[in-house]
Amino acid sequence: MQANKNPTPHRVQTQALLGGALLLCSALTILDVRADAHDETLPISDAHLHYSHDSVELTPPARVIEIMREANLKLALVSSSDDRGTQLLVDLAPDLIVPGLRPYTQRGELNSWFRNQDNLNYVEDLLTRYRYATIGEFHLYGSDAELEIPRRIVELAVEHNLILHAHSDADAVERLLAQDSQVKVLWAHAGFDEPEFVSDMLSKHDRLWVDLAFRGEVGSGGQLSSEWRALFDEHPTRIMLGTDTYTPERMYYIPDHAAAARVWLDTLPAELAENIAWKNAHDLIMPVWLENKALQKTAPAKQDAISTLTCTDTGNNIIAMGDQPKVLLQPIGPITVGEAFSVKLTVCGDELDTAEVVLDASMPAHGHGMNYTPAHHVITRSADAISVQVDGLRLHMPGEWQWLVTVRKQGARTQLRDEFQVN
Repeated sequence: MQANKNPTPHRVQTQALLGGALLLCSALTILDVRADAHDETLPISDAHLHYSHDSVELTPPARVIEIMREANLKLALVSSSDDRGTQLLVDLAPDLIVPGLRPYTQRGELNSWFRNQDNLNYVEDLLTRYRYATIGEFHLYGSDAELEIPRRIVELAVEHNLILHAHSDADAVERLLAQDSQVKVLWAHAGFDEPEFVSDMLSKHDRLWVDLAFRGEVGSGGQLSSEWRALFDEHPTRIMLGTDTYTPERMYYIPDHAAAARVWLDTLPAELAENIAWKNAHDLIMPVWLENKALQKTAPAKQDAISTLTCTDTGNNIIAMGDQPKVLLQPIGPITVGEAFSVKLTVCGDELDTAEVVLDASMPAHGHGMNYTPAHHVITRSADAISVQVDGLRLHMPGEWQWLVTVRKQGARTQLRDEFQVN
């Protein structure tokens, strides 16, 4: 939904006497202050955001967080194609960002992911490495919800305590809900259906919620239609806001979208306005996220694991970074532009028995990284060392690159960098 700027409060012209004019000006000033204060104090939970690979290349993650804070977001549910953008934002603002796992590695998979085993493998691998609150937003329609991969997605959602975020028609939503009595669905865009039909769906299914992303007709001109108002009154705890930053430029709409929503939210009773503005999303998503975030997950050892590095290894093809922790990085074979390769990565230090290690590569001069998310597989782990095999690294252009190793342990994060040249 493309937002409009907050409208300037209407000024009534009058021929009143000076005393009346002063009184009128005073009243208008009070109204203006109230509107400004409302914009500043009413937080927003945005339950439909993306930070995909093209957005990462164009807008640095720190700027994205600034935009979200400008909008006074209390919560931002972010999923991305691929997952790298989401993880960048989680690292920068864990108090704000709630991650969703989108089953797309790149754009163009909207209509194919549910038939592609690689996409399912991608989801299952990420679930061994990170925690999430949702699976989605994904596109799925009608009887395709009965295919093997969507059925497995439902199983994974229940197994990992995740909400399904479905861009679907009502038929697919009902098929998803019927597959397991525990699964919950957040219906993206309220299905692009009429409010009366949405109300019927919410009445029929107590495990269904909706977001209003890209529904420009809601609150058009700052006013709600009787149909939308009736939907809000009938289901005051099941509806939430969303912007849908599905293209890079829409990231900059977030503050305008929040401001425009506050205009029509201000026409609602205070409790209902608060529910839709932030509380419904917060009450649905945050308990799931906090529970999942508290879990420590360790990737299973890869069966065909290659030999590991040790902390005393040396050699011309081994890169050493840092002192504490110490990182040893060994590319397997040559690094060729556009071709996939693997890396052996060992981190040596203290209290690493529950640590998580992530390897990434970027081009600082260009402000972007890789186009694909590599797969990490723990090979060995102890209190003072962890060895990881990273597969699927692919550097898409020549020039100055930078290794970025992130070590997360006991709530703390350490990052080490090393420059290298790709010809």
